[in-house]
Amino acid sequence: MGSKRKSTETEGGKKVSISVDSSKAAIKPVVATFTAAIPPVASSFATYKCLDKSKSDNHMVVSETEKIEFVGQNFENDKPLFTGCKYLVGVYDKATDTVTFHQAPYVRINSMIKSLRSSAGVPDRDISRNVLGARNELGEAFGNKKRKAQIRAEERNKINMETVKSDMDVIETSIGLRTSSMPTNKDLQKVADDSRPVPKYNPEATNPADIYDMEDVLAKASAAHINIMPFIKASDMEECKKNIPVRSMFVLKKVEQIIDQNKPDLTALRRVLYLAYLLRFSSIKNSALQKREVCIEALQCSPEVADVIYEKFTECVAGSINPDGTPMYTKTPATESKLICHIAVLMLSANSWVLYPAEMAADLGIAGKKAEKYLESVGCKLESASSDEIAAHVLNKRARSGPSKKAVLKAPIKFPKTSAFRSR
Repeated sequence: MGSKRKSTETEGGKKVSISVDSSKAAIKPVVATFTAAIPPVASSFATYKCLDKSKSDNHMVVSETEKIEFVGQNFENDKPLFTGCKYLVGVYDKATDTVTFHQAPYVRINSMIKSLRSSAGVPDRDISRNVLGARNELGEAFGNKKRKAQIRAEERNKINMETVKSDMDVIETSIGLRTSSMPTNKDLQKVADDSRPVPKYNPEATNPADIYDMEDVLAKASAAHINIMPFIKASDMEECKKNIPVRSMFVLKKVEQIIDQNKPDLTALRRVLYLAYLLRFSSIKNSALQKREVCIEALQCSPEVADVIYEKFTECVAGSINPDGTPMYTKTPATESKLICHIAVLMLSANSWVLYPAEMAADLGIAGKKAEKYLESVGCKLESASSDEIAAHVLNKRARSGPSKKAVLKAPIKFPKTSAFRSR
């Protein structure tokens, strides 16, 4: 690899080598901005480079989901889109304590909804060709440099209307095609609904119990691996507590209510225990995820259930493996949101589709306002709750002292509207 190396010393006295990659590698990192929709975290992009040596800096990246295409490039009409600066991406190699900087092209990525894509083409026309010609002629006619600069500035702002009129049909066709491919607010809302971190749901359901597909939350095949016999055979709640991996007053209350019935609802019991596993999993740090046996012991669940939790609520780190050769997993902001939304749905299903945000916040160790946002994101409406109501239904002392609100899931479900602009 062609590179220049330089050594530097960190605060701890450890030397780190810094190098700049000057090789002509075909594959390079790319810096990108998205003009509209954002692809899923796990999306992969194909990178293409122009084979013409005179255009070797021209790059294009392409990706697609089931419904959207993403195409980006750093050139237009064989001219670079961005000038004036260059970007470098540094990659740190822990094994060699080396940071290698790679030159990265900067591309703007546009998105197009496949269902709105048109197959009609538009003839290529250079409307500004005559204007550029006139500018050059005027520039040659005047010898004064200041006057030449003034004429160039004026000509750049002029449009030959005769040329525009002759190409009016082409312009109208081009505008029609471009605007027809632009997503409408309804299309953008549908994309947002499809990418929500919630279980599968029925937007037309008229009963709250029918909104969410509980089979998607906890499949029967996975539920069969949840051992409920210690709870059925337990003589008291103290014995049950030994098999619950999390200190949650909500979970304990629900387990007690279920096993006190003459004929316990085993499906409901398995869902509450699965809720306890997810609550415990939410507190496990990424560094501890790599020791799966230790995690299984902390969750107090079967390996089969742990596999389901890992598959749903973590992502495999591409190109990284543990010392024992197993894949490396991590919780990302997207998977953490998905995890908490599933926890919210499980708590709602166990409590007749009504939940007190302060109680959920206490079990997750998050702020009450944040719990309210998560409950709204799964379709709940926040309503006022009296202090007597909270005292009667909430056992957690911290939750009792929280805001007097309750979240109610009503049918048909309505999600909060997403903003047209992303906060940066």
